[in-house]
Amino acid sequence: MDGVLTRSPTHRPRGSAVGPVLALCLVGSPLMSLFPLGVWEAARALALSGAVQWVLLFAPVIVGVILLMMWLSALWLEGAGARHPTSTAALVTGTAMTTPVVVGYLAPAFTPFPGGLAVNVALLTAAITTVALGACALVDRLPYPWPPGPLPGLVVVVAALVSLPPASEVMRAWAAEERSRDQITDFAHTIAVLDHPDWSVAHVHEVSDALRLTYRHADGATVHVHSWGGSTALGPHGDGVRAGCDLPGVSCYETDGSVLVDRGPDIPDELRVRLGDGTVVSLTSPPDSPADVARLAPSVRPEAPGERDVLVESVTTDPAA
Repeated sequence: MDGVLTRSPTHRPRGSAVGPVLALCLVGSPLMSLFPLGVWEAARALALSGAVQWVLLFAPVIVGVILLMMWLSALWLEGAGARHPTSTAALVTGTAMTTPVVVGYLAPAFTPFPGGLAVNVALLTAAITTVALGACALVDRLPYPWPPGPLPGLVVVVAALVSLPPASEVMRAWAAEERSRDQITDFAHTIAVLDHPDWSVAHVHEVSDALRLTYRHADGATVHVHSWGGSTALGPHGDGVRAGCDLPGVSCYETDGSVLVDRGPDIPDELRVRLGDGTVVSLTSPPDSPADVARLAPSVRPEAPGERDVLVESVTTDPAA
């Protein structure tokens, strides 16, 4: 790596610092990046125990450890014959301290590597620092009026850290789509759908042992359609459409083969329908957007053959999903 790390005043051959620099990027920087995670865990433990004042007392120690890591890195680079050892060490150490903060707070869903937060932070830090110092080596081969030093590496680090939050949102959306796809395709029972021109499916979730499809009306109203099957139908004993009807304050009314559950004036009604194959369907609406679920009963039907692919496409392409 020539740019930042070319021949030093000791007249070492070109490329003699490549090994030490790679060791710093691939081993040193990942280990340094674990320090902020440890500090965060320790601070949280102290805060939960009520010893918040100790967090402030540890601040000088934390600063001292960071300066020590930068000093040791500079000594390592200087001993390897690198140019700009102090500024390069500051770049590597700063990247190792900043990456965990960005990943942990601004890009928590960006986990491209298998493993937890610590593994992803360490590997991302190694990748960013290696590319940054590699950029320094490449830029040094270009004609320039003044030596750029570690400046190209700083540009790479800033660009990488700035791109992590939007990349995290992309990964979050992709993971949500995959989860929705799996929930629909892997559901072992019949899925009930709301076949009404004014309602379109927007979300899918697994709630207890039911699959819940959320439908949205053009005026913003929302209805949840729960599909229950087998012995899990609305109760541990397969109570079905009349589950909980014997509880105090709950009234159930038979209406056109369905059961309307009334739990009081402040709770939206729940409509329950049993399909021909035994699947129990429950229609509810959120308290802040109550809907007349009883009028939707004729529009509830079991899924058609091959309709799960349509449901998957609907919940993964909905812009508000």
